[in-house]
Order: sequence, then structure tokens, then C-alpha cells
Amino acid sequence: MTDHSFLTVISPIEHRRNDPDGREATIRKTLLAHEQDDSPFTDCPMVHMARIQILDQAVPPMGDTSGAALKSKYLLFAIDIDGRVDDFLDSLYRRDADFVHNVWGQCIGYPDFKGAVFFRRYIDACSFSNPLGYAGFDLSVGDTLLMLTRKNALADFVSAHQGKSDKELQAAWRKSRADLATPNLPKPGSF
Repeated sequence: MTDHSFLTVISPIEHRRNDPDGREATIRKTLLAHEQDDSPFTDCPMVHMARIQILDQAVPPMGDTSGAALKSKYLLFAIDIDGRVDDFLDSLYRRDADFVHNVWGQCIGYPDFKGAVFFRRYIDACSFSNPLGYAGFDLSVGDTLLMLTRKNALADFVSAHQGKSDKELQAAWRKSRADLATPNLPKPGSF
């Protein structure tokens, strides 16, 4: 079975009134331009789930009247993957280095040097020591896609053959059974 890893990263974003150097705007623009269909995570087949967002303000605990607020905005990145974190980070950097630089490159402490090794070191430095796991599947991404594809194919078969006689249903099942056993798998991130 493939190793399963969780990664939670909280990177500070330099926050100055009205964002004069455009750091926050660059991150937001990059994230909006890379939504579902154009996400760099879709070409990283080990990804179960990825969440990346700017934390503008943390909600204080119930009953807190101190008025304490974050002094900076933060970039939250949480991911659930098959395999090793370093392999995923290398894959993401190879897939879209501009995405990496336009997002994490705007955060405090990101190195001026380019290269996957510097990205990995930065992410490691900003990693949360107790990663937040998400409810997921204990199967690999590929196995999960296979099961979901089979489930949908079976539901389509049942729907298409409603009201058929026993003989017609058995004949259709014999004909379709091989396709249901070995369906064409969708690309990760497209299901």
C-alpha cells in the first residue's frame, strides 16, 4: 500500500494597509486563475485533496474579549496525498514553478533562489507540526477513482436497463460486464 501523508503549512504574508506592493493581490489573482480545471494540483496524481486560502482574520475563541487580532495575514495550505511530501512538492514545482513563486514567493521568508529544493525547505519551515488530516479514503487516488468509476458505470447500467425482462437484462449484463470490470479511468482532479 502507498504511504499516505498530510501536510499543513501556514505561511505569513506581509500585510501593509492597502497592499502597496501588491503581494496579497498577486496571491489572490494567482489562486483565482488556477481554479479546478487549471489547477496545478490536477497534474499531481497523488493528490486526494488540496486546500489553499488566505486567512484574513482568525476568529477569536468563544468568550475572548481581548480584541487580539492577527498582525499578519497567512496563507493556509493543507493537502492529503499518497506518497512522500517531498515528492509531491517536487512534482508541484516541476508542474508550475510560476504558480509556486506567485503564491509562496509573496510570503515572508520565501527564498530569493529558484528551485524545488528551496521551495521544499520553505514549506518545511512553515509546516504545522501536527498536520490536520481530512476524512479521506484509505485507498490510493488511482484505486479510489477506479471504485468511483465502477460505481457510476453500474448506476448508469441500472438506469439504462430499467423495465427490461430477465432475459434482456441478463444478456445486457453479459455484454457489459467486462466494461464494468475494467473501465476507462478519468484523470485525477477531473471526477
